[in-house]
Amino acid sequence: MDSRYAGVSELPPYRSLLVVDMKDYSGNASRYQTELTRLIPEILQSAFDRAGLAWVWARKTAHNTTGDGYAIVLPTELLPHLLNPFLTALQEELEYRNRHRPYGWNGPIRFRVSINVGPVADSGANELGDGSGAERVTLHRLLDSEPVRHLLNGSDPEVTHVAAIISRRVYEDAVLSELADEPKSLYVEAGAKVKTYQGQAYLRVPKPSAGLLIEGFLTGPDDQSGTQDQGAPTGPSSGIGVQINGASGPIHAGSGSQYNTDPHRHQR
Repeated sequence: MDSRYAGVSELPPYRSLLVVDMKDYSGNASRYQTELTRLIPEILQSAFDRAGLAWVWARKTAHNTTGDGYAIVLPTELLPHLLNPFLTALQEELEYRNRHRPYGWNGPIRFRVSINVGPVADSGANELGDGSGAERVTLHRLLDSEPVRHLLNGSDPEVTHVAAIISRRVYEDAVLSELADEPKSLYVEAGAKVKTYQGQAYLRVPKPSAGLLIEGFLTGPDDQSGTQDQGAPTGPSSGIGVQINGASGPIHAGSGSQYNTDPHRHQR
């Protein structure tokens, strides 16, 4: 290679990235925290199994605990499966687990979920440093942002167990492309600001409840990106209204977006 270009590096491989964080983990007594840390990846694996995606879990190239959460790295082409059916299966798995939770836990297990895609280090052997890179930082910034935190804070803890935020790139690659086979109206556009990070993201709640049905997903104008992107809703300002399709027909319950629930989904 010409010495003038010796500093040029190859782009790391593109990967799908997912991380979960357990709400109020620190509110549990120390005697339960080790058990919960070990339980989180077990719950994730069970959710993939529930969704018929055991083969997806088996293809993770890197994975590690964050103490109160867990992160996994997957081949890029598996991205659509992380949206559908995984998010719904995770909600169902937590419903099952929370019905049988041991006495002494500080309430039900509830997860914030962040999903991103992009170039990260990946040796394929789950080595220290695998999964690192700017997109991994973005993954965690989204997870810590106020819009996704609001989704759990503003919902019934006994009903809504999963709140997800996905990057714009994920939305474009998996939702707008229709590869995830989900309506765009299931996602609400939001602006995410954490530390030096600022970007556009999209919110998804498999089973909204309480304040989310009345007030919508967004807490105020600061949560909105200020754009109408390819027909994507932007929360209360869109004037769409929440619509839940249940056994007795559609029910409108305030501002927000449209969510479709199936009362006959199989429960384990």
